[in-house]
Amino acid sequence: MANQKSLDKLQKLIHDTGQTSNQKLTNNFTGITLKFADLSLCDLNDINFTEAILKDAYLLCANLKRTNFSNSDLSHANLSGAIMWFANLNHVNLKSADLRGVSLISANLKGANLENANLWRSEITDAQLMQANFTKANLNRANLRNTNLTDANFSYAQLDEANISEANLTNANFSYANLTDVNLKDSNLEGANLFKINLVRGKLNRANLEGANLEGANLEGANLSDTNLNDAKLMNANLNHVNFRGVKINYATKLDDKWYLVWDIVNHGAYGRNLNGVDLEYADLKGANMGNANLADANFRYTNFRYANFSNANLTNSNLTNTNLTDVNLIKANLSNSNMQGTNLSNTLLFNAVLTGALLNEAKLLKAQLCDAELLNAKLKMANLMDANLKNAKLLKADLRETNLEGAELEGAIFGENLGITEEMKQELIKRGAIFADEY
Repeated sequence: MANQKSLDKLQKLIHDTGQTSNQKLTNNFTGITLKFADLSLCDLNDINFTEAILKDAYLLCANLKRTNFSNSDLSHANLSGAIMWFANLNHVNLKSADLRGVSLISANLKGANLENANLWRSEITDAQLMQANFTKANLNRANLRNTNLTDANFSYAQLDEANISEANLTNANFSYANLTDVNLKDSNLEGANLFKINLVRGKLNRANLEGANLEGANLEGANLSDTNLNDAKLMNANLNHVNFRGVKINYATKLDDKWYLVWDIVNHGAYGRNLNGVDLEYADLKGANMGNANLADANFRYTNFRYANFSNANLTNSNLTNTNLTDVNLIKANLSNSNMQGTNLSNTLLFNAVLTGALLNEAKLLKAQLCDAELLNAKLKMANLMDANLKNAKLLKADLRETNLEGAELEGAIFGENLGITEEMKQELIKRGAIFADEY
């Protein structure tokens, strides 16, 4: 129950407005009007404010546990820091209200109007928010875990870094909303409208997006692993670096051809396939099996291939600039004349790989295994080969200007006619097992 001091303050405010109430008997303030009233820090739990007019009121850090505000007007009110556990805010008007840091655990906000409200860092877990209106609201870093948000409207809302995991968002409207770095793990978004939504780096692991509209959405870097995209619409969506592993799609899923192929490769591999000239730049193909595949003239700019298998693959003339090829199997792969400028090949297996004429300027090859690799005419200007294994590798006519060979294994490596190798450097490399020949 509310404490007496707070009730006395409330009674005085009511008296000053010329109103009467039966507060002493029932704590019932139904229909009371207290515009601009200051009830900050008051203990008003279990009070009945049904249909009350509290527009522009101050309730900062107030104790409002189990308080009944159903159908009341709290528009523009300041409730920042208030404790409102189990409060009844059914169809309440909180338009443009200040709710920063408010705690609404297990509260009932069904049909509430929170348009343009500030809910930054609010705690709204386990709450009922069916049909609530959050249009243009600020929910950055808010916690909405395990809430019921069926048919809720979040259009144009800000939800950066919000936690909406395990929530029911069936038929919710997020059109044009911003959800950068949001957590939607295990949430149900069946039939939700996510048109033109910003979900950059969003976590949607195991989410249900069946029938959802994601047309034109920005999902760059999002994790969609194990999500359900049956019947979903993703045409014209930005799916750069999206994780498609374990994603469910069906014949009715609308996905641009490029991203359908990415999904297919991630989940079924591309071993031995002919993908000559394919364009998969900015894709996330981590761990994909593309051994023995024909990938000549392919575009893989900025693609993530970490842990992928390219053994015996044909990658001649391919564009791999700024691609992530760390920890990749490229044994016996043909990378002749490929562009790998700025590419990360650290810890990559390149035994017997053919890199004749490859452009590797500024590439990272730390601890790369290049034993018996062919690097004739390769461009390695400013490349980092620290601790790489170049045993028996062929580097004739390779451009080695400003190349870092510190700690590299050079036993049997063949050099000759190299740019960037001074006589002093030549003698040092010979001491480390390198072989220099004018012709090869």
